[in-house]
Amino acid sequence: MKFVLWIIGLFALAVLLGLAATVNTGYAILFVPPYRMEVSFNLLIVAIIVLILLAHGALRLIALAVRLPEEVRQFQRQKKLKASRHALREAALAFFEGRYQKAEREANKAVDDEFAAENRALALMIAARSAAQTNDIAHRDEYLSQLEGLPERLQLARHMLEAELNYEAKQPLEALAAIERARAISSSLTSALKLELKIRLKLKQPEAVLQLSEKLLKSDALDAAQARRYRLAAYAQQLAGFAGSEEISTWWRKIPEVERGNAELVAQVAQRMLALGDADAAATLLASALSADEDASELALPLADMAGQISAAQRIRLMKEAEAWLKSRPRDHQLLFALGCLAQEQKLWGKAQSYLEASLSVTPTLQACAKLASLFFALEKPEAAERYRQQALEIALATA
Repeated sequence: MKFVLWIIGLFALAVLLGLAATVNTGYAILFVPPYRMEVSFNLLIVAIIVLILLAHGALRLIALAVRLPEEVRQFQRQKKLKASRHALREAALAFFEGRYQKAEREANKAVDDEFAAENRALALMIAARSAAQTNDIAHRDEYLSQLEGLPERLQLARHMLEAELNYEAKQPLEALAAIERARAISSSLTSALKLELKIRLKLKQPEAVLQLSEKLLKSDALDAAQARRYRLAAYAQQLAGFAGSEEISTWWRKIPEVERGNAELVAQVAQRMLALGDADAAATLLASALSADEDASELALPLADMAGQISAAQRIRLMKEAEAWLKSRPRDHQLLFALGCLAQEQKLWGKAQSYLEASLSVTPTLQACAKLASLFFALEKPEAAERYRQQALEIALATA
């Protein structure tokens, strides 16, 4: 429809121009001494229009010729840029495919012809990460040094990459320095705090680990289970530095109550006290935890293991306390086993046998069978000892 309207319009314009030309009978005189020329006014108008069009076309040609070198340069630049962007995409794909040598090669191509700072930074980071994956430390550091010349807004990514690469290369001090630079730009960056937490733990700085884990827990960057694992690791590092049970007792009182109820930590503290030669203090700690928490039955096993190192008075006191605990949990096979071990060390053979057999009747375990076998060997009852030894062997084979 538009085409038809254009055709009609052009014909109408031609008719109007033809009518105007017949109406206009004037002429123009061109006088250039010694010449004089008379031309139709209509012809003069047409000539002027043609002249303007020719002048315009000539000027366009001249401008095009002048701009031609720049156009060629722009074309070549766009061609290189297109190739560079293609290489960057190929580098990213190759990196995630695990083809690190190709990724580094393509990233280098992208760096050469890329003028956008963000894309150059991305290409250099891919190249650095790829070089690190192939253990090419020299090239890795070269790529990282090239990132220094990029704008300040891109330095945070560079510092974080440098921290991660140094951490993976087992250079915690260099990684920590990079994290400090990153935190100077963004103090509350969660990824930097989480990486710092790992580094502080590796460097055995438990106080910093405790502070960071609490901070990350409050910001929901760590869940409760993860935070607890980090806290337990930090407490274990603190525990290893103590040289006496008194120091441990003072430190233990300062730990939050919720952590003192952790069975795993209680067992670690008890083992440390035992290693320092204070078996009675270790047993007291385990007994307190068993008394306070009915779900901490697994602590009865380390108590049973240290039965032979506890003083006789302590064994008797523990047996009295444990008998009271049995009223609320009479089928706790681990507690029954611990009582049997304590009674056996105390040479209370009848009690030891009854406790161990009760434990075995609730849950048959290799430890209970072995203890009963040793008990009957001590009582010079080889047939009964052999029976329990065979039962222990059957349990061992069944669980192998």
